Amino acid sequence: MASRPEAKKSGEAAPSRGRFVNTGNGPTIQPVDIGHPTYVALLEPDTAFWSLVRREKLGHVLTDGRLLGAYRKKAKQFAAEMKALRFGLKPSAVYFNPTARCNLNCSYCYIPEKLRRRGPQMTTGQVLDALARLKTYFKRTVPKGRLPQIVFHGSEPLLNREAVFAAIERFAGDFRFGVQTNATLLDDEAIEFLTSRGVGIGISLDGHVAAIADRTRRNWTGRGAFEQVVRALKRLAGYAGFNVICTMSAQNMRSLPRIVDFFHEHRV
Repeated sequence: MASRPEAKKSGEAAPSRGRFVNTGNGPTIQPVDIGHPTYVALLEPDTAFWSLVRREKLGHVLTDGRLLGAYRKKAKQFAAEMKALRFGLKPSAVYFNPTARCNLNCSYCYIPEKLRRRGPQMTTGQVLDALARLKTYFKRTVPKGRLPQIVFHGSEPLLNREAVFAAIERFAGDFRFGVQTNATLLDDEAIEFLTSRGVGIGISLDGHVAAIADRTRRNWTGRGAFEQVVRALKRLAGYAGFNVICTMSAQNMRSLPRIVDFFHEHRV
């Protein structure tokens, strides 16, 4: 009489379990279309493990075992890094708006017009008091030997120039400072003050010629800011703490290569 094969014990895993991705016992690796004609991304969300593979090889890569092996080698390290990013980091920088006002009326600005025209502005005393509080906070959170960062932002922070410069003077040894500005108020005196103190300077410029840049960045009377910004850009060329923010939109996207070349030529 033939014997029956022994039944698999309850709870015993199948031999293939854990050997492949997306089986319910191991990583879930998701294909992500990145808009490339040849490559697709593979992403494991919990650890941010990722890889680029050719589209026609996607099925093979997901089943041949090498991807799973590469994941397993790095999974614990990546998971620890993700946990630290999510739960272990304390703030080390603050974007500080000393005024709600701006002297430009950029078409894509998210700040309400009423605030940009007549919004509140901090006094010098209020700015200094706020930074004193931040100094106390950062002493508890930032590792010894590192300086926290304060970036004066806006609207346009140089509309409150007196308070901003007073704060930079008062707390020179306590913070690394930066200013993000539309550059229309960056005269020679302001540039000398900021660069001599190692303050980072970011300016906003959306094109390499006025015909493009001034489509989106104009003052309240409708006049473009390109010429003023370029004058400041030329004075800052080569300064180590200098950078440019360029907002891409339908108004300038076709000119992106020329805009990048323009920035490179001006040593941004």
